[in-house]
Amino acid sequence: MPCSAEKSTQAGFMSRPRIAQIGPWPSPWGGISVYVQSLSRYLADQGADVIVLDTQNHELVDESGVHVLPLPSGRDQSLRAARLLAAHRCDVAHLHLIGFPWKAVVPFVLACQSVGVTLVVSVHSFRVESQPELNAWQGALLRGAARSLPQIFASGEHVADRLINHGVPKSRVQAVAPFVPPIPAEPLDARLPEHLRQFCSRYQHVVAAGAAALTRTAEGQDLYGFDIFTEVANKVAKVRQDVGFVFQLPRLGDEALFKAAMQQCRSLGERLFVHREPLEEGSDLWAVADVFVRPTRSDGDSVSIRESLSLGTPCLASDVVNRPTGTTLFRSGDSADGAKELLGLLDNLQAAQEVVRAAPQPQGAATVGGTLRSLATETHTLQRARQSITRALWAR
Repeated sequence: MPCSAEKSTQAGFMSRPRIAQIGPWPSPWGGISVYVQSLSRYLADQGADVIVLDTQNHELVDESGVHVLPLPSGRDQSLRAARLLAAHRCDVAHLHLIGFPWKAVVPFVLACQSVGVTLVVSVHSFRVESQPELNAWQGALLRGAARSLPQIFASGEHVADRLINHGVPKSRVQAVAPFVPPIPAEPLDARLPEHLRQFCSRYQHVVAAGAAALTRTAEGQDLYGFDIFTEVANKVAKVRQDVGFVFQLPRLGDEALFKAAMQQCRSLGERLFVHREPLEEGSDLWAVADVFVRPTRSDGDSVSIRESLSLGTPCLASDVVNRPTGTTLFRSGDSADGAKELLGLLDNLQAAQEVVRAAPQPQGAATVGGTLRSLATETHTLQRARQSITRALWAR
């Protein structure tokens, strides 16, 4: 039986189609959790009833009215999700994944089918999980599950290509930018903590970067490129005395990576600020920065790059994947090239800002939101029709 909180949630969800997001809700902040939160709020603003089954186990009601419920990890996660989807009478579930693992896709497809919920999947990257080799029956299960999905959203063309290469039907895959433009604070630094505002005020220019937590690539290198950022900062600081550097790092992650990078940039002293507290809105730091840097050695369609560009902040990123129009690139892992490009941006900041303002903005939120609302309405109508037929038959 649903608990009292679930019953009250249901009471508000009786008249309209309902959409469930399955994925992480911040904090901690990361690209996917930011997208889950911003897309949920976007859907709510568009008039949809939304709940989130949170794989980071928060339980709250967001300011937008979105109900966030915990969904613990474990072998029975898909069954737990099915029970919650049924209890809250959801019509569509939107599952957020890294990679396209059969051990996640197949159980969630079966679980959603068992409770009459339409499942849509977003694959955000393959950067952490390399898609394992599948035997014949595993591959058949995965391809069958993929064919049963009405839509699979891929975060960029490179992710779409990987999915198709793994046997996912091309007709099911659509490449989108997983992004909802942030609403900046007024003034821009209003939501930043006082110590961070004070640091930024000491310098004519601020260069920012960040990561949810430091982690390694499959080859053992720094995935988010904190080491590259500190090397670039070292080189630029010797030329420009008016620049401060901020790295947003709410969770430490791999301590050895952190210590090694900090050791090599001791000469920066107080000009490097590693901010270790979560921000109210992660994009607020990109809004006040003069340049945002994304030095990753592997990546998907970076939400933080999209955020910085939408806020008018020039962005410097590694060339490890295709980047959005308006992004300045440097060779992945090459701090000398990164420093050269960063100095070019700082020396010609006004021109760089004009390039960013002229760049097109992605329509991913409208595409994904429109699909979810349409499928939810279709499923909702079908379910109500089935209920009416059942009641009519039992009334005879």
